Amino acid sequence: MKVILRRDVRGLGREGEVKDVKSGYARNFLIPTGAVQVADAGALKNWERHRTEREDREKALQSEAEATAEKLRGVRLEIGVKAGEKNRLFGSVTNREIVELLAKEGIELDRHQVVLKEPIKTVGEHRVMVHVFSGIDATVLVNVTPLH
Repeated sequence: MKVILRRDVRGLGREGEVKDVKSGYARNFLIPTGAVQVADAGALKNWERHRTEREDREKALQSEAEATAEKLRGVRLEIGVKAGEKNRLFGSVTNREIVELLAKEGIELDRHQVVLKEPIKTVGEHRVMVHVFSGIDATVLVNVTPLH
């Protein structure tokens, strides 16, 4: 079944793309959640008519994301935390705390864009990957220091 994506669907595609999916997946999940529209003749004609608007919007988002990634590459965050023996933290530094520190630097991100394989639990410098946009990533240095 051909469908037009109304929003980004993880594992399927981005908003505005035409995809071929199994009819059960479309009927039982995608259509009820409003994620897609059935790609009949009228919908495809309308989709084609609005193609340039989508491409312009995508280019604007991508250039904005590249500017944000460039800002992020120069950022070095400092965070003080309570630490015990062998510089192990009481708790951990999570992506939510990193996003809050970035907001203080004037960079607004969603916590899901900060990619941590696991929370930071040791003192020292850590490189943290930030997924800004599809295909655009940046690395931020997070220096975790113990509070005394």
